[in-house]
Amino acid sequence: MKSLKRLEVLQKHINASTRECSTGSTRADEPCISVAPPVGMVDEKVAIHIRGLTAGQVVTVVAEVVENGMKFESRCVYQADSKGEIDNFTTNSIGGYFKGIEPMGLFWSLKCLSAPNQSARLVKKDVSSPMKFDIKVYSDAHEEPMLSGNPIAATKVERLYKNPGVKRIQLTGKFKGTVFIPEGKGPFPSLVDMFGGLVSIIETRAALLASHGYVTMALSYMHVRSKPGFEDKLDVDLVYVKEAYEWLMEQDYVDTNRLGAVGLCYGGMLALTLAYLIPQIKAVVNINGLSVTPVKVWFNELYPSWPDNNRAYLTDEGLVVKDGFYLEEKKFPVEAWRHGAKILVIAGEDDKQIDPKTQTYFYELCPNEFKHLVEVYRYPGAGHLIEPPFSPHARATNPGRKRMATSEAVPKQYRDADIMNGGWTEPHAHAQEDSWNRTLKFLEQNVKQRR
Repeated sequence: MKSLKRLEVLQKHINASTRECSTGSTRADEPCISVAPPVGMVDEKVAIHIRGLTAGQVVTVVAEVVENGMKFESRCVYQADSKGEIDNFTTNSIGGYFKGIEPMGLFWSLKCLSAPNQSARLVKKDVSSPMKFDIKVYSDAHEEPMLSGNPIAATKVERLYKNPGVKRIQLTGKFKGTVFIPEGKGPFPSLVDMFGGLVSIIETRAALLASHGYVTMALSYMHVRSKPGFEDKLDVDLVYVKEAYEWLMEQDYVDTNRLGAVGLCYGGMLALTLAYLIPQIKAVVNINGLSVTPVKVWFNELYPSWPDNNRAYLTDEGLVVKDGFYLEEKKFPVEAWRHGAKILVIAGEDDKQIDPKTQTYFYELCPNEFKHLVEVYRYPGAGHLIEPPFSPHARATNPGRKRMATSEAVPKQYRDADIMNGGWTEPHAHAQEDSWNRTLKFLEQNVKQRR
C-alpha cells in the first residue's frame, strides 16, 4: 500500500512538471499557458492548457502566423473553470472564429489579415522550415479586429510538414518537381502527389506523406513545353506525367511492388489515369478530381466544348465553374480499376469547382465486378480544397490572372476574379480531419502493407 501511495505521489509530481507554463511563470496565481507538443507535425493535435486565471474569468486566445509575407490570425473566447483553468480539449469556445469544443479550431479557422487580399490561401512554400505560431491570451472577450492591451500569457508553437529525417530532392532536367524520401532503410512504398491545374506545385501533402513512410514525388505537370523533349506538347501532357512516374519506379529507394497515386482536382484525374495506364499501381486517392468525361479515353480524343465556360457565373464571393463540367448523356469514367487498383474517392458536397455529382456517376458507371475496389466518402459542407487536417479553410482564393488564363473553365472576362472553392469552415475542417485519417488507413492497407 505504501509503495502504491509513493507511486501516486511520484505520478502527480511528474504530471505537474510536464505542465510547466511556457511563459516561465512560477506563481500559481499568475496566468500562464503551456502547449504540448511545442514542436510537432501539422497533422498532430496540440493540447493547450491555461492556468492561473480566476474562476469564471473570460479570456480571448489568439493564434498568429506569418507566411509568404502575409499575416493570418484566429481567435476564440474561453471562460475559465472553477479552478481558473482552460483546456482546449474540454473547454467550450463561447465566441470568436468558432464555438464549442474544437481542440484544433485555432488552426483551421485562421484568416488572412494582410495584403494582397483577404481571400489568400495559407500555403507553406518552404516545407523544410516550420510554421511558427504565436499563441497569446488576452483578458476579456475581443470580438473586434483590434486587440486592446498586452497579452497576459503567451507561448509559441512550431508545426512541421516534413519530419527532420525526411530527405528533400529537387528535380532538375526532364521533370519538374520534388521527391521526398522517408527516414530509414528502403526500398519504400511510393506515391506521386499532384494538386490542381491552377497551381504549379505544392509540396505540403507530399512532405507529410513522406513523414508517414512513403517516398512521395510532388509533381508539377503544367506548362511542360519548357521541359526538354516536350517542346511540342500541350500545357498538360499525360506522356510527361507517365514518364515521370516511370522514372520514379526506376529509383533504387522505391519498392515497385508498393505503388500508389494521390491527386486533388485535375491531379485527381491524372492519378486515376496513371492507374489505368500503369498496372503496378495498387491504389489511388482522388480528392474532388474529375473522374468522368464526355469521351471514353479522355487523353486520346478531343472534346472542344468541354468544359463549357459559358456555364461559369460570378457571385459576390467569387467565380463558380463547376457547372462547366456538366455532362448530359455521354458519361465515361476514368477506368482506374482495370488493373485491380483500389480507389478512394473524397468528395466535398459544396465543391464549387468540380460538380460533386461527378463522383456519383463514377461509382454508378463502374462495372459491378469492379465496384468492390471503389470507396466513396462524401462530406456535406466541405468544399474543393480538402487538404491535410487542421489546414485553414479558404472558401475562395485568388490564383491571379496568369494562372486563371490557363483554365479552359474560366471565361476571359473573369480572369481577375477570385475563384470559389466552396465549403463552410467547421464542416470543411471536420472533413479534412476525417478524410486524412481515412487516406492514411487506405494507403497503409493497400500500398504499405501490400507486397
